[in-house]
Amino acid sequence: MKPAASLLVRHARELLTMNGPPPARDAKRAWEEAPLGCIADGAVALHEGVVVAVGRTADVESAIALTADATVIDARDELVAPGLVDAHTHGLFVGDRSNEYGMRVRGATYAEIAAQGGGIASSVRALRGAGDDTLERTLRARVARMRAFGTTTVEAKTGYALDTVNELRCLDVMGRVPGVVPTWLPFHAVPPELRGVADGRARYLRAVRDEMLPAVLAQGVARYVDAYLDGPGFQVDEVRAVIAAAQRAGLGVRLHVGQFEDVGGAEYAAEIGAASVDHLEHVSEAGLRAMAAAGVIAVLLPGAAFSLGQPMPDARRMRALGVDVALATDCNPGTSFTENLPLMASFAVRQMGLSTVEAWWAITRVAARSLGCESRAVIAPGHRASVVRYAMASWASLPYEFGAPQAVAVVADDARALARIG
Repeated sequence: MKPAASLLVRHARELLTMNGPPPARDAKRAWEEAPLGCIADGAVALHEGVVVAVGRTADVESAIALTADATVIDARDELVAPGLVDAHTHGLFVGDRSNEYGMRVRGATYAEIAAQGGGIASSVRALRGAGDDTLERTLRARVARMRAFGTTTVEAKTGYALDTVNELRCLDVMGRVPGVVPTWLPFHAVPPELRGVADGRARYLRAVRDEMLPAVLAQGVARYVDAYLDGPGFQVDEVRAVIAAAQRAGLGVRLHVGQFEDVGGAEYAAEIGAASVDHLEHVSEAGLRAMAAAGVIAVLLPGAAFSLGQPMPDARRMRALGVDVALATDCNPGTSFTENLPLMASFAVRQMGLSTVEAWWAITRVAARSLGCESRAVIAPGHRASVVRYAMASWASLPYEFGAPQAVAVVADDARALARIG
């Protein structure tokens, strides 16, 4: 008996299944098309949100039985591919910090901006003053704009609350928005009210351990815990106990590492088996080798490097050393105010040494693997993958058509198992 299908997308100029082996680490061979699973005149059929058939259009149409109320979409002249995965954002924020960008371009340092009331402290004040409805409305609108670029899965961090009540509020909001993977980031900064206080830093660290951690675990929304391990942030020994307790309770670990200084975060991530290490503008070869040996994924954030005027992370070096690389927007109000994940692929191909094939992997399968949902980024029978139509002539257009929305419509969304017709 042929499998039933309630949604058929057919006659795609190209259909990327992403159902192949990883790209080669060699810079020349990494441009090969095969790992994308590209099918000309491709089709994908789904039923109740699950892929039931994929292949050339004629083969798929002969293999399925359309239901009486089935939706059939012709995707001629379009690229069909899995939804993109943004594996590092600070997407739940309110307020405006555009003045800081001008200050930074004119040479102001992070410390100077903070001393004038800007930086993370500014976002903390804005978020604490916003109601739950405002926070949820803001996050839903941001996720919807990300979908215009083809992004269907978004990791979002707390860290602009920095007290127990408001961190829990943020996680609660994140848990209500489809497609969002919530991460608890207590170690983002010392809260404004404790800065300059003699024992303020120690008091905050105790509050995270004794008050915030038990409350977050009891709430049960967070999927990951995160810490900003850097010169301006926190040191490994300051976060170790809380990270270990969170891991024992079942949370995965994601870490900000080496945006400004290498403080040993990569080696620590390898030691504890973190899911990802993010930023890595400054990291030693020993740290990268430890990550490769432990299978820790590097999530690179070119938007932040661009905004701050830093050199881009060296993705080619990481790939050559055996580290799997994902890309993310780092969407945040201070140093990377962008919701455009394909633009990060453009940066990566032009300035970071990745091939276009590797860039596709970096915003689909590798990013999804870092979030524990790799099957979401593969169009194959039995998978509940998001399926998106892109207004691109070819998979090769990903870095070439930079800066413009490229998704025509999300036609199947695994978060709700519903057809969405654009």
